[in-house]
Amino acid sequence: MSLTELLRKARYRLALNENLFLPRELVAEVVEQAARLIDPRLYPDMYGEELRAKIAERLGVKDSEVIVGPGSDSIIEAIALARRGFAVIVEPTFEEYRRAVEAFGGRIREVLLRQDFSLDPEAVVSAARGADVVFLASPNNPTGNQFSRDAVEAVLEGVKGLVVIDEAYAEYAKYTMVDALSEYENLVILRTFSKAWGLAGLRVGYGIARANVVRELVKAMRPFATSAVSLKAAELMLERERKVMEAIRRTIQAREWLSGEISALESAKPYPSDANFLLVKLAVNGHEAWRKLLEAGFLVKDLSGVPLCENCLRITVPPIDIGRRLIAALKEAIGELAG
Repeated sequence: MSLTELLRKARYRLALNENLFLPRELVAEVVEQAARLIDPRLYPDMYGEELRAKIAERLGVKDSEVIVGPGSDSIIEAIALARRGFAVIVEPTFEEYRRAVEAFGGRIREVLLRQDFSLDPEAVVSAARGADVVFLASPNNPTGNQFSRDAVEAVLEGVKGLVVIDEAYAEYAKYTMVDALSEYENLVILRTFSKAWGLAGLRVGYGIARANVVRELVKAMRPFATSAVSLKAAELMLERERKVMEAIRRTIQAREWLSGEISALESAKPYPSDANFLLVKLAVNGHEAWRKLLEAGFLVKDLSGVPLCENCLRITVPPIDIGRRLIAALKEAIGELAG
């Protein structure tokens, strides 16, 4: 069954780490306002220049240090194209890095996280000798943890190629590397409006890097790629930052509640998370638990076959009322499989 079919079948979508805490009415209002403000007969900014300026102002960087595209996936593809050759990927991680590198004929060298999902900077630096680019997601997907800043900086200092720090979940985490941009000329930071900012359906992502790196990546991107409505909606969401921050606060509260509830179950262990999802290790068959949850209406991410994630599920943090139903379904699934 395809992901599209699974999403249609499920009552509760907890597999894609979408933001379930921003009111749908708020986001719909933003989209409606964006549609009124733009002229759909006209092409949008070639590379999202107005949004770039507003992101730069918010983050305290220069306009020339920001790149915008239709989802952070598009910027990952631009990096894979501009620096095609040899890439290092730290597993387990976001599947898009591998897909993009392979799509442009690049070679991949894998480095595993430690058993506790921490980053081994010495292993990464050793593997990255001669590499064109290193991809790190921090907080990491699917493990949920943010790597220590010291470990990330050790990689930046030890690697000559680009080091891409994917901060898709940074709003939920402890720190960001944006303030290190002036220190590391090989640093590229990826961000998205799809998670904390609630615009997954409009596909807007961005990157921050030195101006010369941004110019290189822009050459690898299609002009007019991000729709005018999406660009304007992202601008309008930035104006509603207070409401977004409140939704983030409630997400973190629900994440800690859900982690506690799962910890109380037999045969289930949630790992610490700095994102809007939890990685959960089961003492029963993970794929069968995933199937039983789907039958109960909950679509979560099955990580069967993913390195270090045997019998693990990745679960998007839902509002607590949905979380209570999830806990009941998970408890029942574990009981049936354990019995």
